[in-house]
Amino acid sequence: MRAFILLLLLLVSQHSQAFNYQPQFDSFGAKEGLSMNTVTDIVNDKDGHLWVATQAGLNRYDGKRFKIFDTRDDERGPSAKFIKKLHFSRNTLWLITRNEGINRYHADSGRFEPFNASNSPLPDDIVDLDEDAEGNLWLATADNRLLYFSPASNKLLATLDSSNTPGLPGGRINTLYRDRQERLWIGTLNGLASLKQTQDKVSLTQYAQAELRGVSAIEAGKSNTLWVGTQTRGLFLLDITNDQAMAIDSVPASAAFSISALKRDKFGSLWIGFRAQGLARYEPSSDELHRLNASAENRYSINSPVITSLWVDNEQQLWIGSKGGGLSKTFLDAQYFGHVHGFSFIDNNLLNVDIRSLLEDSQGTLWVGTASGVYRGLKNTRGELAGFAPFHVQNPRLAQAFVSFIKEDASGQLWIGTRGDGLFIYTADKQSYIHYLTDAKSPNSLPSNQLYSLYFDHKGTPWITSRDGGVARYAGIATGFISVPLPIKTVTDMLQDSDGNYWLTSSSDGLLRLAVDGEITHFSTHTPNALPKHLFSIIPGDNHSLWIASNEGLLHFNTRDFSSQLLTTADGLIDDTIYLLFADQRRHLWLGTTKGLTHLDPDSLKITNYTDLDGIQDNEFNFGAATLGRDNSLYLGGVNGFNHFNPSQLPRRQPPTLPVITDLFVLGQAQGLPDMDKGTPRLPPALTLSHTADIFSLHYHSPDLHNATRLSYQYRLLGLNDTWIAGSPEQVAYFTGLNPGSYLFEIRAKDINQQYSPIRRLQIMLEPAPWQSPFAYTFYFTLTLMLVSLIFYRKWSQYQQQAALLHEVAESEQRLQLALWGSGDEFWDWNIVHGNATRTNTFLKYPEQEEELKKTIASCVHPDDIPKVSRVAKECINDQIDKFSLTYRGLAPDGEWLWVLNRGQVVERDEMGRAVRIAGTIKNIQQQKETEHALRELNQRLEQRVAERTLELQQRNDELKHTLDELEHTQGELMDKEKMAALGGLVASITHEVNTPIGISVTAASHLQESVKHFDQLYRRGEITEEDFEEYQTEVAECCRLVLANLERASKLIASFKQVSVDQSHEDVREFDLHAYLEEIFISLNPMLSRTPHEYSYHCPEKLIIRSTPGAFYQIVSNLFNNSVIHAYPDGRSGQLSLEVTRTDDGICITYQDDGCGMPEDIQAQVFQPFFTTKRGKGGSGLGMNIVSNIVTQVLKGEISIDSQEGRGSTFIIRLPDSLIVQ
Repeated sequence: MRAFILLLLLLVSQHSQAFNYQPQFDSFGAKEGLSMNTVTDIVNDKDGHLWVATQAGLNRYDGKRFKIFDTRDDERGPSAKFIKKLHFSRNTLWLITRNEGINRYHADSGRFEPFNASNSPLPDDIVDLDEDAEGNLWLATADNRLLYFSPASNKLLATLDSSNTPGLPGGRINTLYRDRQERLWIGTLNGLASLKQTQDKVSLTQYAQAELRGVSAIEAGKSNTLWVGTQTRGLFLLDITNDQAMAIDSVPASAAFSISALKRDKFGSLWIGFRAQGLARYEPSSDELHRLNASAENRYSINSPVITSLWVDNEQQLWIGSKGGGLSKTFLDAQYFGHVHGFSFIDNNLLNVDIRSLLEDSQGTLWVGTASGVYRGLKNTRGELAGFAPFHVQNPRLAQAFVSFIKEDASGQLWIGTRGDGLFIYTADKQSYIHYLTDAKSPNSLPSNQLYSLYFDHKGTPWITSRDGGVARYAGIATGFISVPLPIKTVTDMLQDSDGNYWLTSSSDGLLRLAVDGEITHFSTHTPNALPKHLFSIIPGDNHSLWIASNEGLLHFNTRDFSSQLLTTADGLIDDTIYLLFADQRRHLWLGTTKGLTHLDPDSLKITNYTDLDGIQDNEFNFGAATLGRDNSLYLGGVNGFNHFNPSQLPRRQPPTLPVITDLFVLGQAQGLPDMDKGTPRLPPALTLSHTADIFSLHYHSPDLHNATRLSYQYRLLGLNDTWIAGSPEQVAYFTGLNPGSYLFEIRAKDINQQYSPIRRLQIMLEPAPWQSPFAYTFYFTLTLMLVSLIFYRKWSQYQQQAALLHEVAESEQRLQLALWGSGDEFWDWNIVHGNATRTNTFLKYPEQEEELKKTIASCVHPDDIPKVSRVAKECINDQIDKFSLTYRGLAPDGEWLWVLNRGQVVERDEMGRAVRIAGTIKNIQQQKETEHALRELNQRLEQRVAERTLELQQRNDELKHTLDELEHTQGELMDKEKMAALGGLVASITHEVNTPIGISVTAASHLQESVKHFDQLYRRGEITEEDFEEYQTEVAECCRLVLANLERASKLIASFKQVSVDQSHEDVREFDLHAYLEEIFISLNPMLSRTPHEYSYHCPEKLIIRSTPGAFYQIVSNLFNNSVIHAYPDGRSGQLSLEVTRTDDGICITYQDDGCGMPEDIQAQVFQPFFTTKRGKGGSGLGMNIVSNIVTQVLKGEISIDSQEGRGSTFIIRLPDSLIVQ
């Protein structure tokens, strides 16, 4: 029964294959950089490095190259060359050496720390080790002991052996293994046991004592099972729960098949390494053992029969270490692509793997056309592909033919086209056939023996394309083939679109459309709708489009408007030369190129690329070698067999992982790096370099060992250059000659799908040299400043001496300049003999070169004034006058003419009395002239202005009377409204205040009217003198000033009255004394409060100056008192009302209290809400306290609160900010 349960466990959740998967292997040896060809152990670390132990040193592989860690004296290498075992856990790599104890590798510093008999309690000969969750080690020794060791304290914590530890099998301990349940399994010569740790207690349990002997390898299975390999008894599956071990009969139980290593992959297959029989894969689902023979020349076998170690990394790569054969690797996920090649089966393999055509017929039989014959698939009893047999029924010629296509028609007939041997059509039973060849004498023969493709149109009619015979339609046995006349001879592929048109591709002449009506349209490089010249496969797309393979990329062509789009490597394709183009069941495209395979989603244009590293048959695919299989599977063929896979089951391609900075070299010497795991994208790890590190390099790689050769890198150094730089093939970034400062190094990886990895960042601080430090620059600056100061002092002394000599002259010139500047005049000095003029404070436009006085006059004097100016100048020069003063118009820089007054005199004359030097000033009298002109115009418009002023005064008189009427009407209305009764006193005072300016305005207007009449009489008699006019102007101005000033005062009083009576919250912000203003408020409130039986009081500090709107405080105070008068004393009794203003640290506190009836909590919650009142219909509007709340919180930016209890009155506390107080 237990054996049955174990067998059932083997069959559950196991991966099944349609045929025997035969993996390919890549080999690495001394030629590839490995220290030697005997590998003892393999592990990989968190950074993706593969560590390989050999008898000649430790090797680290990054996917491209090996780095050898040899023994050295500076702790940069292990303590011994011969490395027996490796163990990686808790981010630490442990090495077991031969007779030198163990080593711990510190990745941050690149240092190896030894633990052996010379520096620790450990012996030198260690067999195996394991690390627990606490960081302590379990070590198996050569003297059959199990040691528990603490590297942190360098102390032994426990020693176990079979003589003093129950449950520990005796004999040599061969292997240690820790499973997912943290159980430590111990395999010895005499059995298998598990060890569990609980605090300070250790317990051991032995399993299957009768069966398990000479345990040499252990691997976890499914559902609490364990695979156990032995030295002489074969392979066992241990059911841990039931303590039952089942022997696997497929693995021979003999010393010849001694097992050295076990590894289970994600598909459920168990990989077995033998000490003398090579590598094998055990399939639990079928209980089959597939052995992979050792042959160095065969990629589908390993290099050595002696397997020493196995390892499966995170990328599903199986690494095999061997003796003498170096290191081998196979990609386990390649199984998804189902590669069938010349070594896939034990026998009945394909004899030619250059696949040219594939077909899975209606009976499920697989047909393979190669460059040399046709093969028919064979199946085993389970219906799985088991091999191939050559197919050449009744015609051995077909066995050597280059097959172009294999197709099945609706009747089950098999069509086989060749290149050189014509066409074979086999009946459905494949026992008879018709062979068609070209015949120049027969017009209905095959157009060519060089055939490319076969196409069945919408009606099922077969069409043949050929290399040199164009295209022909098959009309049946009786008629044969009907060729279609075309302008080209080479046609590679064809199809019919939804409109019935035929589209033909040519490998040399582009694209042809054969319309339903027979019209032929040619598209190529020289046609209006230019297309690539070399086209291969063609398949239909959506929305009247075609997908066409070419040697320039993938062409997307619209059959309606002939527009096209070409997708190339720039868009993500792995190569531009596309031989194979095929669509799967989802209408997704598969592009077989010369550099790999591309999958394209036509809707999103998302591209995924694959190469032979992923399991495809080769990077080169063949034209036409594709077909659909059952269950949505796909067959794709190339130069090395074919792939059979289901596209939906392919694993999703992930972007590259975060790159790792592995090494730092400064001036060629290795240096330590900071802990790269402790940084964050915002705060990356920091590296500080001294000023001498002007040449340094950073080595980097991606943890993707599988994709290492397909990754490219980009890096940049922010602070130096923001542009991404393509990394070198050596994966090293070199920097030299950097200025001191802070930099940020960034590195990212990119795969063949144009996907980028996350960015690795490293902060680099380059320290300045001592002579470039801030202290040095301070010293340089101080020294320079002292030298400059010394030079300046000497120069200053010299300057002071010169300045003393020129000071008097400068003062004289300054006084002259100030005099001219103050008067605004221009000074001129004309030297007639030398023909030059010196001018100061000029405001007129003069010639650039003043050589002759005549030319100067002509250029800057108004043409009408030139004769007068020339005459005066002539008289002055000819000794007729010594001084002159004349007015004329001069040219200003802006082109305008200005009136000027020029006064001058002769300074010097010669012996003949002729003037030699004349000097003078020019004064701008333009404003004076304009004033004179304005006075003349004013006199001319005097009568009009008098009439206008009289009319204006009459209109203002009318407006004044209208204003008085409105005021009297408003005053009457206000006195009639009960709600404004409290403002009666204010109205009276306002009315009195308004009457005064109005009376003054009436008196002034009357006087003005009399003055106008008197002035009009004098004007009509012509008796107006200048004094009368000035007196009249003065009286008019004074009367107008009185009228306007008093009307403005009356207007402000009326506006102020309206603002107080209607909306006090609209006053302007100003500074005022709150104490004085409260006095005014209570004066206005006194008439209202005095008519009540209540007593009130208020207090406010004097000289409390605030900047705010005074009306806001009036609204607050009046509404608080009014609210108490109306609501607080419903029984009519007298009460005490008080208002107190105090100055606090935070601002102003206003406390208002009454001793009225108080308010319940529900009333308090609503008292500040608009239109809420308890006196609805009795004069209460419900807006008073809402106005108070809005003014306090919104206008004054303060806070208001209420404290009230029924029968104990109410208290309102208002807190105003300190910003209102004027300090």
